Amino acid sequence: MPFTLSHAVLAPPLAKLSGQRLPIAALAIGTMLPDLHRLFTLRHDPTPHLWSALLYPNLLLGLVFCALWYLLYRPALYRFVGVHHPLNLNTIKSVLGFVCGLILALLIGNATHLIWDGLTHHDFRSFAFQDFLAQSVQLGTGIYPMHRILQIGSSILALPFLLCMSLHYYRKHRQLSSVSTKIRVYAIALILLSIVFGGFSLWDYARYIPDATWQAELYYFTGRAINEFSQGALLMLSLGCLLFLILDFQGRIE
Repeated sequence: MPFTLSHAVLAPPLAKLSGQRLPIAALAIGTMLPDLHRLFTLRHDPTPHLWSALLYPNLLLGLVFCALWYLLYRPALYRFVGVHHPLNLNTIKSVLGFVCGLILALLIGNATHLIWDGLTHHDFRSFAFQDFLAQSVQLGTGIYPMHRILQIGSSILALPFLLCMSLHYYRKHRQLSSVSTKIRVYAIALILLSIVFGGFSLWDYARYIPDATWQAELYYFTGRAINEFSQGALLMLSLGCLLFLILDFQGRIE
């Protein structure tokens, strides 16, 4: 679905059900895993949406994204917004337990994505309610397939809940001291650059597609456009976070 991020709305409840034993970030990454390969290729590959791909390639890709999150994005982003939530990995036992939790969280998160898609898509992913999903519904002057309405509708409805849970996490773990002006300026500049770079990536992709073609396949190209924007924005964000961590380690940005 175009709104891949919406799948992550299931991560906080799953973490709570596990007694916070499963890392919430790994659960969130797991819930998005079948779609994340699209950040690296234009080729339409259904393999990651199969249950047989749960261990390979999805788990391997999930571990890569977990490494990026915990080693790059998390340290930088938490400094940007003033969040303090240490992992407390002080012993070999705690590290091994954390890694096992990561793997289990990725597998569970991946499974929720496949189930969600199986109930909202009318294709090889479907495993129930095929006749219902194949129905057409009239909305206004247009007629739309039920499965498409469920895909977009469930994605949009999930976003406010995701925002609320993110704000709750921030309020719970924000540090007492304020973020320095230098860090704020760096963070704002990086966000703006990421948006600009993502926008350029989107423009460079969209300019080759005729308007009539875009309108004829609106759902596909909307999803593709989001992926193109994400590719450019994430590339700039990654480089910016890496540079920040280097400067922060050297004590040059306080």
